[in-house]
Amino acid sequence: MSIYAAPSYAMGLDVPADATTPVTPAQAQRARVELQQMRRGLERWLRYRRINDRVASGQPVPDALLRRPGAVAPPAPVLRTKLQRERMADEQPLAEHLYQLLGEVFDARQLPAPDLRRDPEAAVKLAQIAISGRLPGEATQPQDVGFVWLWPAVIVVGAIALVLTTLIRSRAQTAEEREHYECIKSGKCTDSGFWLKIGGVVAVGWFVWDKLGARERLTGALKPKKALP
Repeated sequence: MSIYAAPSYAMGLDVPADATTPVTPAQAQRARVELQQMRRGLERWLRYRRINDRVASGQPVPDALLRRPGAVAPPAPVLRTKLQRERMADEQPLAEHLYQLLGEVFDARQLPAPDLRRDPEAAVKLAQIAISGRLPGEATQPQDVGFVWLWPAVIVVGAIALVLTTLIRSRAQTAEEREHYECIKSGKCTDSGFWLKIGGVVAVGWFVWDKLGARERLTGALKPKKALP
């Protein structure tokens, strides 16, 4: 695909004018790192999203090992409506950025349209393509998985890794945080921050009790005083 026919160029994103510029090893390595970070971010978001979808559909989901006190899943229809309403703000721009990125490599006509009003799962479908590196149902040899991200290197370095992947990682992180928080409120995910705070309070209490003499002072105060002769 011509770089000037790709969605990122049409959308006004900054892409290199010379698509034949040699790519240095450092640029190629940076591109690989950026793409890998983007894909990991998408995987984390989808993991929490799948849990919330199961809860919202009424499927049994085990509680988190360290559930936040008071965390209870709302009725499935209530949660489903809430998720549909809140996801639009995060997932619509995410779908658009993913579509732009994938359009640099695939024929855009083969990609799901990035319109959540028509397809609420559009961002999910595009993210799955970005993670796997191939279109759904595409016949691929095991050694070719992810091969699509290895070419053309100039476009990956100039247009994708340095612009689109940053936007996608940012949007995916925002969506992940919202899905994770909803999962915590439902009692299906551990709130690490909450339990770290509890652990910190316990540690400080133990330090004051054991190391700063609080135990001795309390013990001494509770001892019965000897009667004066």
